[in-house]
Amino acid sequence: MNIARLALDNIARFGEYTAVYFEDLSYTNVEMYSSACRMASVLREHGVKPEDRVVVMMLNSPDVLSAFVATWKIGAAIIPVTPMWNAREVRYVLEDSGAQIVVTSPELASRLKEASEGVEGFREVLVMGETEDAINVLPEIESAEPFESLVDRNEDNLAMLLYTSGTTGNPKGVCLGHENMLFVADSVYQFNKALAPIRSALALPLSHVYGVLVMNFYYRNGAISRILRRFDPGEVLKTIQDFRVDRLAVVPTMLTYLINHPERESYDYSSLERVNSGGAALSEAVRLEFERLFDCSVVQGYGLSETAGALTGFAPEEDYIPGSVGRSLPGIEVCVMDFDNNVLSPGEVGEICARGKHIMKGYLNKEEETREALVGGWLHTGDIGYIDERGYVFITDRKKDLIIKGGENISPREIEEGIYLHPSVAEAAVFAVPDETFGEEIMAAVVLRPGRSLTEEELREHIGGYVTKFKIPAKIVFLESLPKNPTGKILKRALKERFAQSEE
Repeated sequence: MNIARLALDNIARFGEYTAVYFEDLSYTNVEMYSSACRMASVLREHGVKPEDRVVVMMLNSPDVLSAFVATWKIGAAIIPVTPMWNAREVRYVLEDSGAQIVVTSPELASRLKEASEGVEGFREVLVMGETEDAINVLPEIESAEPFESLVDRNEDNLAMLLYTSGTTGNPKGVCLGHENMLFVADSVYQFNKALAPIRSALALPLSHVYGVLVMNFYYRNGAISRILRRFDPGEVLKTIQDFRVDRLAVVPTMLTYLINHPERESYDYSSLERVNSGGAALSEAVRLEFERLFDCSVVQGYGLSETAGALTGFAPEEDYIPGSVGRSLPGIEVCVMDFDNNVLSPGEVGEICARGKHIMKGYLNKEEETREALVGGWLHTGDIGYIDERGYVFITDRKKDLIIKGGENISPREIEEGIYLHPSVAEAAVFAVPDETFGEEIMAAVVLRPGRSLTEEELREHIGGYVTKFKIPAKIVFLESLPKNPTGKILKRALKERFAQSEE
């Protein structure tokens, strides 16, 4: 087995077609695969062998797609790293992973040189373009003889190492094998088999598991996609209009930016049929507003880096169930357990757990964390929720985000849902801060829509219409923006740290 076979299977099934658009250029699936074969040849020339690890740190582009296939073809493992990380963060990845090669773009080359300086065993920074800081491999790739073979891999061979971002401590490297990724790509495809080849804008970062999952699904689906270097709401709206996008994969923050874009109404987005949201909890108020404004359906699914990006979703023919992230995908088991690892009955709230061939091998160099996450063959996700009698999964909160006020467990998400229903609110996050009386007190950070105004008391009164008085935040702050990770997920831990310090 080899996950790179997805690109070959795409050609065998659909023939040659224009699959990728990027800026003013377009590429067929055959041209993309040929580029990957030439890149594979160059990586081999630079000493990359099976089971070696290759860091790829670039903004979205066709070169990134080629880098994935090229690395996998020669039996090496890819480590996609967000271009937003600084040299210190990248250095940790290089040291922890044992990567010997980095593939990057000219604007990031100096940062990668700084990050790799003196790292034991590290060899080269390879750059896709002109630079004085590292080796420019673009001419080599253009003239290389394609490496056509696919190095055979087994279920234990590493295909991708994903470092989960955090606001404290070092990130954890999630180990995903070829079987993990092939299985989940097939599971998502089987769930969406009724879909004809779609037209989409790929704005999700290809350094994140969600973006990689979408990329691999597109091979199976025969999709046609326009790749965007990064998420820009104006560019996404223009792409939906010009490219006649019918399906879009996003994280919830992207929906908020699209809703509040000042020129939204000047674009034609009538081609848009369905939006799939993942990566974080989606507010029902935001979901309904997007459906109303864009006249399309919005559904949310659920997955983690540790599950190769997918666990649950809604099939194309299914109606959305408010609050749910859908049913488990084919071949994937999902259950809810109490904190003693007992499986709970439908409707009972506990920790969401999963098992299947898509579950990670473990965390690199972190045996204790791996043992805590993988118990009795089940991945413990850290998410709290329940499954109804029909098998639909509902997530109520992250276990680590629960607020314990006066001994009572309080769900931040319940309060956030009420806040989002205020017409002046664009984004919100509810979290705990230390309190001498209750142990923890409730605090909310809120971003207002452009041109709107709102006082703390006005918002507190509004929230009181949706939750009991005990759950109304003791303090509300209005910020220009909320801290987010590279995919747009709000970082509550950063808010907790910031305001815990300000309360001292």
